[in-house]
Parts: sequence; structure tokens; C-alpha cells
Amino acid sequence: MARQDFELSKEPDPPRPEARDSRMALVVTSSSLFRLTLTVGLAVVISIAAVTLRANNQHNHCETYLEAPAEVTLVAHAGGGLPEGDYSNSKEALDQSAANGLRLFELDFNWTADDELAIVHDWNREYRYWHHLDWTDWLASHFVAPSSARFHASTPKYGLTRLSLETLFEWLRANPGRIITDIKGGNIEGLALIASLAGPLQNRFVPQIYSAAEYQAVRQMGYEDIILTTYRLSLSPESLREIDELDLFAVTVPEKQVEAAADIISKNRIFTHTINTPINLTAAGYYTDCLIPAETRNGV
Repeated sequence: MARQDFELSKEPDPPRPEARDSRMALVVTSSSLFRLTLTVGLAVVISIAAVTLRANNQHNHCETYLEAPAEVTLVAHAGGGLPEGDYSNSKEALDQSAANGLRLFELDFNWTADDELAIVHDWNREYRYWHHLDWTDWLASHFVAPSSARFHASTPKYGLTRLSLETLFEWLRANPGRIITDIKGGNIEGLALIASLAGPLQNRFVPQIYSAAEYQAVRQMGYEDIILTTYRLSLSPESLREIDELDLFAVTVPEKQVEAAADIISKNRIFTHTINTPINLTAAGYYTDCLIPAETRNGV
């Protein structure tokens, strides 16, 4: 019994040096991982804040809406500008533009990673600006388009309503006006998809094409009016003459090229973008965020 008591009262052996070193290494490693995680997390938060602030400063905020020069046809750029900014492509932008008297509404279209045609200007700056994204989606938006599931899982900011093709059709059934498309990639495929789904609403769409080579294919889809927009082209007098031979709703050129185009384009109207001050240009139509029609404007 005495021996048992003696054995029970013995102090435990001190830890071996290698075991103590292992525990210390684990503590150091855990601490390093924590600091690394904290550093990365802070870097992401700071990056999101900086990018958001920069994007906010780069947007055109329509605090007031000014009347355009008389007789100018207006196109609501990306649905029309809002006090929160431009490029929202939202139902509220369409509603505001329609209430302001516009009847032509340009919208931007982009493909998701799994080939859904979404109404959004791009998958980086504007996607981040107009949607609440978790940090993984925010980081991914710098490199790839989201899947349709991730896109629909995001929440629009400012209480806005995201448009889809179906809700756009619903809006057209309830409101006057026409949609001008700006499909950022796969234009022919996107226009074919719209034509297949729109039914009798197809004539409410005015597709934009990006070269004369697209004209016949789009005309054969049944679109009555077509705009050729030149922002992807290197224009020359020869290319402008070729474009002017087409039967177009309008030829759209950047503001700085309006005068040169006006010297050559004679069979089609010239539109230009993006004009937010009531200046007079040699153009029949302006894409705009913040201008509204003058009382004497022409119909469309």
C-alpha cells in the first residue's frame, strides 16, 4: 500500500524538449496563419472600399435632368441615368426615362459563364457597383463572368429591380417605346435568342450591329430597324460610305467623330453618344443619361 501511495504521489515527468518545441511551433504557426488571414481580410476590405469609392466618383449622377436641344431624338443610355449613377440597366431607370418622355431605351447585354443573356453592362466595374456581392464573388468579378446562379444570387443595390429578358418583355407590354440593344459579345447569337423569345414584341427592338458584315444576318432575323454603331471600328471615309449604303435606323458615332461623319453620311441619320449637356451637334439623336426631350421634339 505504501508503494502504491508513493507511486500516486509522484510528479509527472517533465515534457520532453521535442514535444515542447512541437507545441511551440504549432502556436507560432497558428498565430502566423491568423495574422495572414487577418491581413488578407483587411486587404480585401480596403480594396473593396477603394474600388467602390473610385467607381462612385467615375459615375455620372443625374441630380437634375436638363432639356435637350429641340428636334433632337434622345436615347436613354443604359436605360437612363439615375441620381445613384449611370449604367444601371434597371427597371427603375426605364421607368424614370419613360416618365421623362423618352421613347428609345438602350440596354446593355452580357453573357453569364453558362450562356444566359443577362442585362448588365459588364461583369467587373458596373456589376460590382450595382450589386451587393460577397467577397468571393467580388474577387471573381475581376477575372471571370459569374454563372447565372451566382448572378441571380446577388442583390441589386439601392432597392433597384434587375431586368431579365422576361421582365423586359413584361415592361414593354405595359409601356410605350423601343429597346436598342448593345450586346457586348456574341451579338448575332444574342439577337437570334431575343428574336426567338420576343414573339410580336420583336419589332419593339432596334438591334445595334457593329459592322456592315452583320447587317444581312440581322435583317434576315426579321428586325425592321437596325442601328450600326461604330465605337468598335476604325472609321475611314471609305468605311463610312459603305455604311451609308445600308438602310439603317441610324448610324451612331462617338461625339468627336460627328462632324467628319456628317460630311459623308447623307442617306442615314447620325446619332452620337454620350451627351449630357444641352449642346448643339450635327447629329439627329443623342444617347444620354441626364437629358430629357424638349417639348418640340420629333417623334421616333
